[in-house]
Amino acid sequence: MSNKNPFEIRSDMLQLAKEYMDQQTKMNVDFATKMFEAGEKSAEELKTAMTPYTMDELMEKAKEMYSFVSEKK
Repeated sequence: MSNKNPFEIRSDMLQLAKEYMDQQTKMNVDFATKMFEAGEKSAEELKTAMTPYTMDELMEKAKEMYSFVSEKK
């Protein structure tokens, strides 16, 4: 078992959150692109799907993922 300090655990959670958000963004863009090509999405909807996530959104996802580590039940 690894003995990571709290900083390392939070860093890992931030990395996991970034990977999750990157994958989610890629999936959204791929889906919106296919729908646009099929004529079911407008250019504006495609542009919205391509808008990158913000740092605040990334931090919120990292906090959400970290909560199971920090909660003592």
